[in-house]
Amino acid sequence: MENLHYNLSEEEFSKSRKILLWIFAALFFFGGVYVVLAKPVFGILKINPTLSLAPFGISFLVGSIAALATIKRKDLYFLIDDEKIEFRYGLIKPKKYSFPWNSINKMIMSQKERKVKVVFTDGSTHVIDLSYIQRKKSSIIRKHLYHATREKNLVVEKVMHLKK
Repeated sequence: MENLHYNLSEEEFSKSRKILLWIFAALFFFGGVYVVLAKPVFGILKINPTLSLAPFGISFLVGSIAALATIKRKDLYFLIDDEKIEFRYGLIKPKKYSFPWNSINKMIMSQKERKVKVVFTDGSTHVIDLSYIQRKKSSIIRKHLYHATREKNLVVEKVMHLKK
């Protein structure tokens, strides 16, 4: 079986896009500051300070997107090899999971969702949610999981949706 290793911590945004996001967030922030200070400092009576909520909201939204793009997420990966399935991914607090093939009883794959349910020999289950990963990568990971599971002579069930 061919090993599959995806480095998921590679950069999605280039440096120029990150800089543009930060500039855009700063411009809206300073626009909100101007709207707040227009009436008391500059004497413009037609501008209501409550109008500053829109630029501050846009600044907060774009700033949070820029922060997520800028924060270096280390050690995010998905690995399928002969001994185990191992992955670490997530947005806030990524956790590392490792499932040896000899502890897996069957896999349930959803056709409509990008999720895979792993059923272990002791009866416990774990849902691998691949919706956080790019569509192309998640489909390749799902195909590789399917073929690796078939090669290990484990049961693969295909369902439309996973039950909650």
